[in-house]
Amino acid sequence: MDTLKLNIYMLFDQVHPALADFLVSLNKLTILPPDFEGRVKMKWISRLSRMGVADEITEQQSRKLHFDLESSYNSFMVALPNFGS
Repeated sequence: MDTLKLNIYMLFDQVHPALADFLVSLNKLTILPPDFEGRVKMKWISRLSRMGVADEITEQQSRKLHFDLESSYNSFMVALPNFGS
């Protein structure tokens, strides 16, 4: 989200590595269900993987990606208290 907020959203090679790291981290959390919203919303990885390294994403795509990341983060934070019980 920070990358997008700093307006570093245009280049594939600046966005894809951060998203890939995020998805790897999510997949390591076995306490999350397979249909966890954060995983479902990371369809962005496959979408970006079809792009070339020099391709750019639009401002509209950047805004949608930021929205999906923020809602995934909020879902994760809501889910945390439920894991301890």
